[in-house]
Amino acid sequence: MKIFHENDASTEPLKGKTIAIIGYGNQGRPQALCLRDSGLNVIVGSIKDASFGKAVADGFEAMPIAEAAERADLIQILLPDEIQGDVYAKEIAKHVGKGKILCCSHGFSIVFKRIVPPKDADVIMVAPKSPGSEERKEYERGFGVPGLIAVYQNPSGKAKQYALAYAKAMGYTRAGVIECTFQQETYSDLSASRRCCAAE
Repeated sequence: MKIFHENDASTEPLKGKTIAIIGYGNQGRPQALCLRDSGLNVIVGSIKDASFGKAVADGFEAMPIAEAAERADLIQILLPDEIQGDVYAKEIAKHVGKGKILCCSHGFSIVFKRIVPPKDADVIMVAPKSPGSEERKEYERGFGVPGLIAVYQNPSGKAKQYALAYAKAMGYTRAGVIECTFQQETYSDLSASRRCCAAE
């Protein structure tokens, strides 16, 4: 099992690209802030609610989800699992295709086919092994939390580079990043959730 660290990754593959953070909640806000602080171009796609206002207050260009997806080179879906499929179908799918990178931080919607991306788009996962609040706190300390990366589709031949670039920008490579599959991350996460529920 290879663990990727700082010298194994570069943010260059994502320089000059626009990253759309879809959802500005527990994961969306810390990821958007860390990516921006690492020098990447970030916009936010959100419904008009409190999180939309928070993104604007934090200095981001915020807009409807469909518009953000259309403008982005990399679309990072950070909505709750239970609504990802519907939002993808209605707002995002028509803007995903050749040259686009679809990203997530949990593989559930891909593994269980709630999101079925087109074959000509790169599909990656970059997942922190930590709550969002800890991600941001560790990044601001100059360190980072551990993370996982996975590649589901790689038509460009650069999907792993994009995943590592994202992980580095988030500070995950400072702590260590492990490559896995979407299935491994998803089933491991579900098993951990069941164990927690059984212990309560």
